[in-house]
Order: sequence, then structure tokens, then C-alpha cells
Amino acid sequence: MTSLKEFKVSEVATHNTKGDLFVIIHGKGKTPFLWYVGGLANTHGCPVYDITNYVRDHPGGADVLMDVAGEDATAAYEDVGHSEDANEILGTYLVGTVKDAQQFVQPKAVRVIQQSTSVATSPKETSSAARALKATASALTATTLVYVSTKNHRALSDFAATFFTSWGVTGVHVPYPEFLRGGFSSGFAAATLACAVVGGSIASKLSSFTKIESGFTKYRPHIKASSVKKQSPHLTKGFLEPKTYKRLPLVKKDQLSSNVFRFVFQLPASRDVIGLPIGQHVAIKATINGASVSRSYTPTSNNLDTGRLELVIKCYPDGLLTGQYLASLEVGDHVEFRGPKGGMKYHSGLCKKIGMIAGGTGITPMYQLIRAICEDDRDTTEISLIYANRSEEDILLRRELETFARAYPQNFKLWYMLDHPSEGWAYGKGYVTSEVMASRLPPSTPDTKIMLCGPPGMVNASKKSLITAGFEAPGAVAKMSDQIFCF
Repeated sequence: MTSLKEFKVSEVATHNTKGDLFVIIHGKGKTPFLWYVGGLANTHGCPVYDITNYVRDHPGGADVLMDVAGEDATAAYEDVGHSEDANEILGTYLVGTVKDAQQFVQPKAVRVIQQSTSVATSPKETSSAARALKATASALTATTLVYVSTKNHRALSDFAATFFTSWGVTGVHVPYPEFLRGGFSSGFAAATLACAVVGGSIASKLSSFTKIESGFTKYRPHIKASSVKKQSPHLTKGFLEPKTYKRLPLVKKDQLSSNVFRFVFQLPASRDVIGLPIGQHVAIKATINGASVSRSYTPTSNNLDTGRLELVIKCYPDGLLTGQYLASLEVGDHVEFRGPKGGMKYHSGLCKKIGMIAGGTGITPMYQLIRAICEDDRDTTEISLIYANRSEEDILLRRELETFARAYPQNFKLWYMLDHPSEGWAYGKGYVTSEVMASRLPPSTPDTKIMLCGPPGMVNASKKSLITAGFEAPGAVAKMSDQIFCF
């Protein structure tokens, strides 16, 4: 086996341009390690990759790679959670190792341990119930005595004499109360004491209703909802597998414009779902000119569309996968899919307001979120979309977007920007400037997020303007916690 070239960190740092781009990525935190790629072996150091030829094909765009050019990109690579296929692709660009790189330490997950607490009954919790019980017992005893007295005074007197004699006391006489000799008096006394018995019983019952049996020390700190919240259908696992490609047949292909197609693929059963959380995408793989090529796309369908998977894709003539593969697909052909993929997994309550800037085919992940929010009666998130294109003919999903804007004006506001609009165009013209953003997007607040997807030039310019406007700058790798999220 041939040994790999050994670099210094300072040497790798000089390869930091789009035309000459090296990165260092540790072997999943394990050193020393053994690498086998194309017959090359090395048992020491950290791997160095020349990804110059991969810059254009990177799903996240060239700018993401430029942020870590010539540097240790391990943390960024691990944060994204790349698949096994990504690791295999990366392996083909291995050119050497470095010995003087700092050891990468995987951050430890923080565990929250529920502290167990013993619960002691507070005297205050039982006092009201105890008082009610005592009152009930006293009233019942008194009522019994009155009843016995009125019915059989002699029996009561004999009982008292016998009882006290057993304790060594003699000559005990129980007098008959004067107030019980009359019919009205005895009836009134009996009724009064009977009411006391009933009142005491009611008080005891009410005490059991109002007494709080649980407290912050007895149960975990949450209050159970009166009704069980229905799980989001978009979180249901379905056909897709994150690590395994699976084939689906193409059952319909519609040409929406000169180079835009809608592809409809059939799932194995009519009630199957694709299993794609909102905001994530799928990977398509094909063999082109003897080489395996994969690209990521966001479906316009979701788990509510049972039995099918739909994609709207713009096919470029020089596109390796779109121009040479997807554009030539015919009904009946099978395509390999894998997923879900991506750093976004939207859920209701993620934020109160979302501003979106999309360009061209970058509308597909935005449409996925717009549709999910509008179709969820419980989701009150407000969306403001700026959608930029060259001309009206280039606007994808226009009918669907405008339908949502009309039907859900409280949730969704739509604004188009065109480079070459026709006469009478009712929306914006030209670039998405900072002035356009200020007038059409929500301002920076803790409950606001901005999402970007489109050509790199537009995304970079928008990102800079948003940061100037007070939004937090995102990192090299997109995370759900970012205030500016780049698909």
C-alpha cells in the first residue's frame, strides 16, 4: 500500500480558495486510525481532503465550504450529521494527513436527571378534613342521644347507671331534660341536630374535592392537558429510510414550463406516507457515465398526501442529474430515494413570525413550510415571503402560493420580485434590497426567524443585509436554532 502525503496545519491553511480548497476532518474523534481509500493506507494523523472538485456539487452551496476552507472542519461536519454516503464521497477526496492538528473532542451530551423527592403530608392539607370529620361524629353522637332520650328515657338511665357502676361510680341518675318534654321542643332539637349531621357530611365531602392531593414536590413539573394533543402527522415514520436507498416508480410527469417538471412517484401502498418531517428533503441517486451521482430535493408533497411523492424540479441542460437524468425520465422508470435529510424539522410553535426570501427553485422548501402552517388550524405562525425570479414564467408553484395567500391572509403574505416584469406588474421589480426586506419582512425579535433558499449570490447578499438590520449571523452549518436559517 502507498502512504499518504503528510501535511502541516500551516500548509493546509494555504489551500483556502474555491479553486484550491483543502479541509481537515478527524476520523470521528478516534486517533490513531487506519484509512483505506483507493489502496492508500495511513495509521497516524488526521485526514486532509482536497474538495476543490466538489465545491460546485455541494448541496449546501460553495459558501458553506468556503467558511471552513483550509481549516479544521470537523465540528461543522459533525454538526450536520452527514450520512454514510457523504462519508464515502468524502473518502474519494482524501489526499493526506496532518500530525500537528488539535485533537477533536466530541461534546458530551448533557443529561438532566429528575431528582426524587419524598412527600410528607402537610398538617394544613388535612386540618379542614379532620375538623369536618370531628364535627360530623359529634353531631351524629348528639343526635343519637337525643333520639334515644325522647323514645326511651328509662333505657338510657339504666344504661348510664350500668356503665358508670362498672367504673366504680354509683348513684348515677340521668335526668330527663325539660326542653324535650314538649313535642315541638323535641322535634326542633332533633331536626337541628339532624341538619348538623347532614351539614357535616357535606362539608367533609367538599373538603375532599377541594383538597389538592398533588404538589410541585409530588409530581414532575407539568400539568397534564385536559385532552391529549394529537401528534403531528408530519412526524410519522413512512417509506423513506435515512441510510438506505429505496426505489419508486414514476407514474406521472408534467412539464410546467420549458425546463420545469412535476414528477409524481407512487409509494408501495395507497395509504403509505413518505415519512418526511416539514423542512427536510430527500436524496436522489443515479449512475451517470459510470459514476454514482446524488442530489437533494425538497418534495412539494407531505405526509398528508398518501400513496405518492411529488417533486417540482427545474432541469438545467448542463445539470449532471437534472439535465442528463431527470429530464429524460419516462413514466414507469424507477428512481432511488433516501431520507429524510437536512437541519430543519419544523414544528408548530417554533417561532411567532417567519420571514422568507426565496429565489427560483429555492421556493420548494419554503412551500413545504407554508403549506404545513396554513393547513394546521392550531398553527398561528405568521409568514412573509419574498419570492424572486427573472420573469413571470419562472415563478414556480404560483397558483398554489396565491391560493394560500387568499385563503389564509392572517398566516401568509406574498410578495414577488422580478428582474423583467411585464407592464402592469403589481409587485416588485429588481433585486431584493435591504429596503425591500425592511418593508416586507418582520423585524428582528426573539420570536422571529428568517429563512433563505436560492442562488448563492442572492442568499449571501440577503444574509449581509439581515445581519446589518440586527439579525444574528448564522454559522457555517445551518441549525434550527439559527435566527437566519439557510436551506
